[in-house]
Amino acid sequence: MSIDLPRSEFEDASKHTDAEAHTAFGALLRFNGPTVGILLAASLIVGCAVVWAIVEGANAALALLIGYSAVASTIGLARLAPSKKTKTQDVEPAPKLVPAEPETSAAWKLVSTFTISDASRLWCNIEPGTAATQESMAWGRALLDAVQQGNLPIVAKSGSPEALDRERQNPHYMTQVTREALKLWADQKGQTPPFLRE
Repeated sequence: MSIDLPRSEFEDASKHTDAEAHTAFGALLRFNGPTVGILLAASLIVGCAVVWAIVEGANAALALLIGYSAVASTIGLARLAPSKKTKTQDVEPAPKLVPAEPETSAAWKLVSTFTISDASRLWCNIEPGTAATQESMAWGRALLDAVQQGNLPIVAKSGSPEALDRERQNPHYMTQVTREALKLWADQKGQTPPFLRE
């Protein structure tokens, strides 16, 4: 039983097959010199091995099949190998992703009193209570120094004036400062951290 194809479809099919064969042959021609040498050497070795196997009494069909598989896989691996001819100038570099600036909760803009620990983290857009970074520790140290030097007033707690003086001289991360005092100190230093903006 035969299938009759219209003449135009038959011609299209034969053109398509010719184009595929031409493309495969062209792909082989695109290999660089050393790669072609390796392919020819591998094909020669495989051919000799197939002939030797047939002479020794191996099944001819099986020997040819294994030889063909070896040559085809060698060509496939050669096509996967990177070519030195590729131009890196034509490759467009991947766009650099800028990490989004983390944001702290908007509720911190409503808080009127901060501990030095919370203020130093918020200064770096880090939620209070999370792990400190090198930058937040640096801001914490700067705030503690400002309190010691008298440039950043602290919140007066109920107690003796002597206790307030002792805390000013030896501030710690639980020392409290007001939003207004922080804003004034930040303005003097040319800083506008997000949690102090309105």
